[in-house]
Amino acid sequence: TGVILASLMKSVNKEISIYIILATVIILFLSIIDRLSEVFLFLQNIYDKVTYGKTFFPIILKVLAVAYITDFTAQLCKDAGEGAIASKVELAGKVIIFYLAMPILSAILELIGSLLQ
Repeated sequence: TGVILASLMKSVNKEISIYIILATVIILFLSIIDRLSEVFLFLQNIYDKVTYGKTFFPIILKVLAVAYITDFTAQLCKDAGEGAIASKVELAGKVIIFYLAMPILSAILELIGSLLQ
């Protein structure tokens, strides 16, 4: 319904179309929040069972969150007709993900270095 309404309003008033899309996304998010809590409970169970690499688990979750938020933001920019901003948002997300993954990368390199000695 939101997509159809946004498409109809795009020819009349593009700004209202963006607000309709944003409202549709918020309604969808609110409708899946129960399932999202189940996902977090599942991840918590996995975290409790993991013995090695507990320090990396939160990093992986942060990377996933940044990836989803970046994709969502870039899609909103594309829907608003701002493809250039969308590509910069995607680049910023990639840089943030690399920054967050640096401790994992250095731990892997440290492990490889200790195995080679």
